[in-house]
Amino acid sequence: MQQYLRWGQPDVLGLLWLLPLLVALYVHAATARRRAMERFATAAALRNIGSDRVRRRRRIRAVLMTAAIALLIVAAARPQFGAHLERVKRRGVDVLFAIDTSQSMLARDVSPDRLRGAKDAVRALIGRMEGDRVGIVAFAGDAFLYCPLTIDYGAAEMFLDALDTRVIGTQGTAIADAIEVGLAGFEGAEHSFRHLVLLTDGEDHQGGAVAAARRAAEAGVKVHVIGLGSREGEPIPILDPDGNVTGHKRDAEGEIVVSKLGEETLREIARAGGGEYVAASGSGVPVERIYAALRADEGRIVGTYQFTEYEERFQIPLGVAIVLLAIHAILPDTRRRR
Repeated sequence: MQQYLRWGQPDVLGLLWLLPLLVALYVHAATARRRAMERFATAAALRNIGSDRVRRRRRIRAVLMTAAIALLIVAAARPQFGAHLERVKRRGVDVLFAIDTSQSMLARDVSPDRLRGAKDAVRALIGRMEGDRVGIVAFAGDAFLYCPLTIDYGAAEMFLDALDTRVIGTQGTAIADAIEVGLAGFEGAEHSFRHLVLLTDGEDHQGGAVAAARRAAEAGVKVHVIGLGSREGEPIPILDPDGNVTGHKRDAEGEIVVSKLGEETLREIARAGGGEYVAASGSGVPVERIYAALRADEGRIVGTYQFTEYEERFQIPLGVAIVLLAIHAILPDTRRRR
């Protein structure tokens, strides 16, 4: 492997421009000292006070300090020289969470509401993962890849926190579109351990979801479903900008719309997708079965990567700088009297 010098913090090297200023200060101080001594002492007295040896020591001390500061700056820039290749094996799965963001997800038969229950379930699953890639698909009347697959769980949770019913302008519930977008989101994966987790109340307004789940299974993607809501149903609240309920959604006849869990459809989707189905209502979302299904592929190697790790060499200039500062501290700049 080719060996070359690189810097971990190259911007720090910009501080080296301070060195000429330091040298100028030393020269100015020496000149001012000589002029002051010439003003208040005779030539004979100057020979007593100072000598060539003292001046030489002062110059050496100035050089030591300047060199030490230069080396400290170099050390702070983290010089790196030499490298070796390391092979890393990643074990895990790819998981896309498709979250329903339609207005019906504001119903409160799941505490505090269906959408926040879905987000809490995704957050709980992400919190248990290690080495897995995760992503988010948002869908309502349309669907799009909201957060691409990543191992940066903090970034994924930031996207999750920002998810609400306004991210998609088209209302409705297009589960088939969510599955198709999920399939496209897995493109480029280097392995076949892929899972799509649907979180929805199951009110499918466009149809074709079961067929889409079947296509996903044929493509090697397992489709799991978390159903959010109750069989009895719940009115869909209308919220003001502060999140307060101001009324409930009504149909064309003026009747309050009651959103019910489409459990039969969701079970068929999970069955066609070769995955698990769990229902959530009331105080929480049971995610254990979904987590166990995701962990079924745990331990299998899903990727082997090779990367270069550079050797840190900041210790060398740092050590030399410490030695120079120690010499500077013990070297006198005045004439010793016997």
